[in-house]
Amino acid sequence: MHWLDQNNCTIGRGATSTLVLDLPGISRSHVMLQPGPGGGHLVADLRSTNGTYVNGLRLEQVVPLRDGDKIELGDVTLTYRCQQATETGAPAAAAPGATSVQIHSGASWLLLLDLIGHTTHTHQVGAEAATADFKRWLELVRPVLLRSGGTINAYLGDAVFAYWREDRHPADKVGAAIAELVRLQTVSPRPFRLILHHASIRISGGLQGESLTGSDVIFLFRIEKSTKNLGSTCILSEAAVHSLKLQSAARPLGRHPVRDYPGDHAFFSLSAG
Repeated sequence: MHWLDQNNCTIGRGATSTLVLDLPGISRSHVMLQPGPGGGHLVADLRSTNGTYVNGLRLEQVVPLRDGDKIELGDVTLTYRCQQATETGAPAAAAPGATSVQIHSGASWLLLLDLIGHTTHTHQVGAEAATADFKRWLELVRPVLLRSGGTINAYLGDAVFAYWREDRHPADKVGAAIAELVRLQTVSPRPFRLILHHASIRISGGLQGESLTGSDVIFLFRIEKSTKNLGSTCILSEAAVHSLKLQSAARPLGRHPVRDYPGDHAFFSLSAG
């Protein structure tokens, strides 16, 4: 355990680094953690030879760290811990008293991409091989999200949470991205589920990056857990189907309960075509 203070913390093989890790794959000056305004830290790669990965994604710019983020340097994985609490299974919300500003309030498409059986796969092949598989999967799905204008809000261990704002992105472009992701499910190195919902949410910005709030954000994660027994790798809410005008293409999966949300809810599926 290495305690961070209000000074910059450099990590590398060099003797002048704040935290010296003289191990293969790590550069003399590899990465720097810098205190952010109001608490927390920012992380920046120092042009290292092998790069720095945060939650499986190669670091290409300075980004804020969240409690529990995994920082990979060579063969070493560091876990960043801070006192900000997050709700289990959902993206981090702003900590009480943290400075934030509302960026947007309105309709958005909310997407969760979730690897299937990641924990079992890790036990079978080992952590190193499972991490490599996860990175290959990210390299497959991430470009689809970015090309379509989607914003990746959080990496959640074995899942990706992303969104499109309806006021910025046309429905046909989002629909094309979803169709491409469904096609990728047939060639992906690891099987994954796709869950899509459409709802009005609030987006705020602060030290920890963008925070998405609203009951429908939690609803998306409840959908993921409540529909696992349906046997489908593509789950669309009724609102998502109507917003993308997919009524003729989507296959009904019936109406089902969702924990903490009264009544039964209609879900649909898409097939690669």
